[in-house]
Amino acid sequence: TGLPQQLRLWSEANFGDYLIINPRGGALYMWVPAYSTSGNIQFTTPATLLSSTSSGIYQTDTDCPSVVNYVMVSDSSCFVIAFGCNDYGSAEQDPMLIRWSDQENYQVWAPAATNQAGSFRLSSGSKIVTAQQTRQEILVFTDSAVFSMQYLGPPYVWGFNILSDNISVIGPNAVATANNITYWMGVDKFYAYSGRVETLPCSLRQFVFGDINLNQSAGIS
Repeated sequence: TGLPQQLRLWSEANFGDYLIINPRGGALYMWVPAYSTSGNIQFTTPATLLSSTSSGIYQTDTDCPSVVNYVMVSDSSCFVIAFGCNDYGSAEQDPMLIRWSDQENYQVWAPAATNQAGSFRLSSGSKIVTAQQTRQEILVFTDSAVFSMQYLGPPYVWGFNILSDNISVIGPNAVATANNITYWMGVDKFYAYSGRVETLPCSLRQFVFGDINLNQSAGIS
């Protein structure tokens, strides 16, 4: 018998010219492009850990998450958002916790009256599986629910509303958005969201889900 292990999945998000990346269950790293004298990007610089012990542009405050399952940069508001991460002052991962940096500042994570950094713990599910940026909101998927995450501005910064608490998602890469409709694969059916969550009719449903290895679900995309 084999021992199922988590695949080394990576999430990534652009912060301007920089690229913030995260191996699932690991820390946050940042890749900064190096330019040649002719202005071309040189892919020679390795990604560097974002932490308070780093220096220069890689240095953050001491509250930067050290263990994260998924990272995203919000489109218009430009927050770095960590899903399924450790709480302030703790090294233990909370799979239902969402934390975000100050607006347009990936180096500041400690909430204060002078910034918009903060956190929120979702209420339905046991872990955050993935998240998807859409035109008007961020959809956050747990193993049993889907939430809408919308920017409100100070003092609340982000608002959270549950869209459906009776869904599933088979893996972190099993979500896609096309023509303002978000589609995803659950553990036994397909779903679509275009303002409300609906089960997607599929004539191949029995063929797909009747003989599927759920131990390999993290690799489905």
